[in-house]
Formats: sequence, structure tokens, C-alpha cells
Amino acid sequence: MSTVEDERAALDQLLAPRQDAPAAPRRRRRPRLVLVLAAVVVVALAASATALWSSVPAVGHLGDPFSAIPAAERPAVDAAAGQAQNILLIGSDSRANGDGSEVTDPSGAESGQEADWTRGGQRSDVLAVLHLSADGRSAAMVSIPRDSWVAVPGYGTTKVNAAFAYGGASLAVQTVEQLTGVRIDHVVAIDFSGFARVTDALGGVRICVPKTVSDQIGTVEAGCQVMDGAQALDYVRQRKTLPGGDFDRQRRQQNWMRSVIAGATDRELLGDPVKLTAVVRELAASVRTDDGLGEPQLLSLALEHRDLRADDVAFLQAPLASPATGMEGSQSVVYLDAGAGAELWQAVKRDDVASWVAAHPDAELADTVR
Repeated sequence: MSTVEDERAALDQLLAPRQDAPAAPRRRRRPRLVLVLAAVVVVALAASATALWSSVPAVGHLGDPFSAIPAAERPAVDAAAGQAQNILLIGSDSRANGDGSEVTDPSGAESGQEADWTRGGQRSDVLAVLHLSADGRSAAMVSIPRDSWVAVPGYGTTKVNAAFAYGGASLAVQTVEQLTGVRIDHVVAIDFSGFARVTDALGGVRICVPKTVSDQIGTVEAGCQVMDGAQALDYVRQRKTLPGGDFDRQRRQQNWMRSVIAGATDRELLGDPVKLTAVVRELAASVRTDDGLGEPQLLSLALEHRDLRADDVAFLQAPLASPATGMEGSQSVVYLDAGAGAELWQAVKRDDVASWVAAHPDAELADTVR
């Protein structure tokens, strides 16, 4: 059998429904989800690893971020959660300075700098908890605004995105666990510049924009369009001219990730080993994981969640206080709603996000994003 036939056979076997999986209702004809968003972007790596691993570089690692956290200070796992997994996503726009402003030079050219995942290398531009349900049939991504004013262990109250700069992935985990009460199982760091290359490897992604927006970054035209990586980066970098500022930017980031998932789960891609290899190669170059999330664990996650569908993934934001923004000294910050947040994080902890979403239907990412 040829290499291409081997790869197709392996992918068909990986995508085959589980014997215990219930038949999907006829009205739901969306493609099966192998990736679950950005971190499960990493799972896509594993999903393809069966046939393609020999031609793809290994995923880089961040070390063990959990060993430095005292066991007594970590949240307990709720018995109701079973084998559910919680993955901390740390995203970087490698053009962003530590204060969130854009990196520029006199010529206006992009720096092209890759994300620096060392302690103190930068502040995290994106922070989210990806929850994978125990039964493998649902997932949720809860974004935490980067300017959220929270307690960072050892540093008092400051912006949540400072945790990574002060103490790397370990302090980021400790901060999020303290904030949410949710125990983090793994960490995945994503470089948005690399994610743009994934977009290009897919041949672009379809994104709908309700209104033309122009600013110093560029112009994003209204309408449904197939964006390449550079256009998608402009789309998620805009914020100052958006009505909701950073909040709208965060939604755009989620929308881009959702669009990449849609493209990456298309049957035509899964049947094209050459193109799929290119996508997986860029995924591998765009992420870093903790040492406990190696190739065997990635493959296991892919197998456990291979029956997920796109509409089984909830894109959410940590609940905001009212007012949601304010000043702390010279810093513009975001205030979270502790009470409403506790309800959401408890739902995550108990592996019952669906009930919370049912009670808060307007909290999910809309089909159309500003």
C-alpha cells in the first residue's frame, strides 16, 4: 500500500465513530470535530500523528509548570467531573509589547518576532481555560480578559496577564487556579503569528464581518470572506476602533479560532494527506505544551474527543462586573464579577457547563462577531 493510502486509512480509522457513541440526529450534518479550538488545535496534531508524525516536527515543551506549586494550594478535583480535562491556553501576539501596545518600527514593518515563552519574556495576550468534558462530547473555552484586575500570588493585585511575565507558566496556572477554583491539568501556549501560518496552510478561513473597520493597523472590509493569515491577524489585532475595544477583540480571536476549526475538520482536508501534513506541521511549530502533554497524551485526547461537533463547543468569557472597566493608578483595568464568575467556574469544575450555558444563552459567542 502506498504512503498516501496508508495515511488515508489511518485517518479513516481515527475518525470512525466510537462503538458506544449514539447516532447523531439527522438535522446535525456538520463535520466531526477533531480539533477543539486552539488547544485542541494541538489535539489535531495528535489526530494526524498516526500517519503523519514522521514528517512533522515534535511539539515544543514549556517544562513542568505544576511542580513549583504547593500541592496544598491547588484546587481539589470535583468527583462529579470524572475524567474531564481543563487546559490553560496562553496566547501571544508576538507583535505586542508587555503593556499590550503594538510593536512598531520607523518603517512600519512587522517585526516578525516569534513568541518568547520564557519567564519574563512577555505578558500573555490571551488567557483562557479550555474544558473538555469527561464523555468526550462537549467542550467550552472560557476567556479571561488580559487586563482583569486579580490577585497574583506573591505580587498583590495586578493585571492577570502579568502573571506569565512574573513567573512563567507556573505562576499563570497558580493565578488562574486561585481565581477560578478550577484545577488545571495541562498548559498549551499558542503563537498567533504561527497560527496565521496555519490559516495559510488551510488555504484561508471564512470569516464574516458585519461592518468595515479601519484603524492604524489596516482596513477589514465588511462581508463574508476567506481571509489569509495576514488578513486574519489584522482582524484580531484591531481594537481601538471597535465599539467594545478589547472585549470585541477577544471575541474576534475566538471567532478566528472557530473558523480555523471549521477549516481543519473539512473532509476534503482530511482526505488530502499533503495539505494535511502542511497544516499539522504549522500547528506543531505554533504551540508549546507542558511536559505531561506529550504525543501519546495528545493522541489519547484526539481519540476521546473525535465525535465532537462544531456546535458542541461553547465559546464564553469570564463574567464582567458593572462597570466592567476602570482605572487603578495609571492603568486601565477590567473588573470581573466574582459572584457570577463563581457560578460559571463551579459549572466548569463539575463538568456541567451545558447547564450554565442554558441559563445564560446570551453569553455564548454569537454567529456574527463585530
